[in-house]
Amino acid sequence: MDESFPKRFRIKKRHEFRRIYEKGRRISARFVIIHHLDSGLDYPRIGITVTKKVGNAAVRNRWKRLIREVFRKNRPAFPPKDMVITVKKGVNPPSYRELEEDIVGAVARIDNRNGR
Repeated sequence: MDESFPKRFRIKKRHEFRRIYEKGRRISARFVIIHHLDSGLDYPRIGITVTKKVGNAAVRNRWKRLIREVFRKNRPAFPPKDMVITVKKGVNPPSYRELEEDIVGAVARIDNRNGR
Protein backbone atom coordinates (compact mmCIF):
# COMPACT_ATOMS: atom_id res chain seq x y z
CA MET A 1 0.00 0.00 0.00
CA ASP A 2 1.24 3.45 -0.89
CA GLU A 3 1.57 5.52 2.30
CA SER A 4 2.42 8.84 0.72
CA PHE A 5 0.30 11.96 1.20
CA PRO A 6 0.04 13.59 -2.24
CA LYS A 7 -1.82 16.82 -2.90
CA ARG A 8 -4.94 15.13 -4.23
CA PHE A 9 -5.70 13.87 -0.69
CA ARG A 10 -5.49 17.35 0.87
CA ILE A 11 -8.10 20.04 1.36
CA LYS A 12 -6.36 23.40 1.35
CA LYS A 13 -8.73 26.06 0.06
CA ARG A 14 -10.85 28.12 2.42
CA HIS A 15 -13.99 27.75 0.30
CA GLU A 16 -13.65 23.95 0.48
CA PHE A 17 -13.40 24.04 4.27
CA ARG A 18 -16.46 26.32 4.45
CA ARG A 19 -18.49 24.08 2.12
CA ILE A 20 -17.78 21.07 4.33
CA TYR A 21 -18.66 22.98 7.51
CA GLU A 22 -21.89 24.39 6.05
CA LYS A 23 -23.24 21.44 4.07
CA GLY A 24 -21.65 18.45 5.76
CA ARG A 25 -22.35 16.48 8.89
CA ARG A 26 -20.15 16.12 11.94
CA ILE A 27 -19.13 13.40 14.29
CA SER A 28 -17.37 13.90 17.59
CA ALA A 29 -14.62 11.72 19.02
CA ARG A 30 -12.51 11.96 22.16
CA PHE A 31 -9.81 14.25 20.75
CA VAL A 32 -11.27 15.56 17.48
CA ILE A 33 -14.41 16.59 15.64
CA ILE A 34 -14.75 15.36 12.07
CA HIS A 35 -16.91 17.28 9.60
CA HIS A 36 -17.61 15.19 6.51
CA LEU A 37 -19.33 15.63 3.16
CA ASP A 38 -19.68 13.45 0.07
CA SER A 39 -17.16 14.60 -2.51
CA GLY A 40 -18.08 12.57 -5.57
CA LEU A 41 -14.48 11.34 -5.69
CA ASP A 42 -13.41 7.74 -5.24
CA TYR A 43 -10.80 8.59 -2.59
CA PRO A 44 -10.82 10.44 0.75
CA ARG A 45 -9.49 13.96 1.25
CA ILE A 46 -8.73 15.62 4.57
CA GLY A 47 -8.18 19.09 5.89
CA ILE A 48 -6.87 19.76 9.39
CA THR A 49 -7.67 22.69 11.67
CA VAL A 50 -5.94 23.36 14.96
CA THR A 51 -6.78 26.70 16.58
CA LYS A 52 -4.49 28.78 18.76
CA LYS A 53 -6.65 27.79 21.74
CA VAL A 54 -5.03 24.34 21.51
CA GLY A 55 -1.52 25.62 22.18
CA ASN A 56 1.53 27.32 20.76
CA ALA A 57 2.88 26.68 17.26
CA ALA A 58 4.94 23.66 18.32
CA VAL A 59 1.90 21.98 19.89
CA ARG A 60 -0.34 22.79 16.91
CA ASN A 61 2.25 21.45 14.46
CA ARG A 62 2.59 18.24 16.50
CA TRP A 63 -1.19 17.70 16.29
CA LYS A 64 -1.12 18.22 12.53
CA ARG A 65 1.78 15.80 12.06
CA LEU A 66 0.03 13.15 14.15
CA ILE A 67 -3.28 13.52 12.27
CA ARG A 68 -1.56 13.38 8.86
CA GLU A 69 0.28 10.24 9.95
CA VAL A 70 -2.96 8.57 11.10
CA PHE A 71 -4.52 9.37 7.72
CA ARG A 72 -1.44 8.21 5.79
CA LYS A 73 -1.19 4.88 7.61
CA ASN A 74 -4.94 4.15 7.63
CA ARG A 75 -6.16 5.61 4.33
CA PRO A 76 -8.11 2.44 3.31
CA ALA A 77 -10.22 2.84 6.49
CA PHE A 78 -11.39 6.31 5.41
CA PRO A 79 -14.56 6.55 3.29
CA PRO A 80 -14.34 8.45 -0.02
CA LYS A 81 -15.49 11.77 1.42
CA ASP A 82 -14.11 15.21 2.12
CA MET A 83 -13.33 15.50 5.83
CA VAL A 84 -12.13 18.33 8.02
CA ILE A 85 -10.56 17.12 11.24
CA THR A 86 -10.65 19.74 14.01
CA VAL A 87 -8.76 19.28 17.26
CA LYS A 88 -10.83 19.92 20.38
CA LYS A 89 -9.51 22.73 22.56
CA GLY A 90 -8.15 21.97 25.99
CA VAL A 91 -6.93 18.50 25.06
CA ASN A 92 -3.27 17.56 25.39
CA PRO A 93 -1.70 15.73 22.44
CA PRO A 94 -2.26 11.99 22.96
CA SER A 95 0.07 9.22 21.93
CA TYR A 96 -0.05 8.26 18.28
CA ARG A 97 -1.82 4.99 19.14
CA GLU A 98 -4.58 6.75 21.15
CA LEU A 99 -5.18 9.28 18.38
CA GLU A 100 -5.20 6.55 15.74
CA GLU A 101 -7.84 4.57 17.65
CA ASP A 102 -9.91 7.72 18.16
CA ILE A 103 -9.88 8.87 14.53
CA VAL A 104 -10.22 5.43 12.91
CA GLY A 105 -13.09 4.61 15.28
CA ALA A 106 -14.88 7.86 14.43
CA VAL A 107 -14.36 7.32 10.70
CA ALA A 108 -15.83 3.82 11.00
CA ARG A 109 -18.94 5.36 12.57
CA ILE A 110 -19.23 7.76 9.60
CA ASP A 111 -19.09 4.85 7.17
CA ASN A 112 -21.72 2.89 9.13
CA ARG A 113 -24.24 5.67 8.74
CA ASN A 114 -24.51 5.07 4.98
CA GLY A 115 -23.10 8.44 3.99
CA ARG A 116 -24.97 10.45 6.57
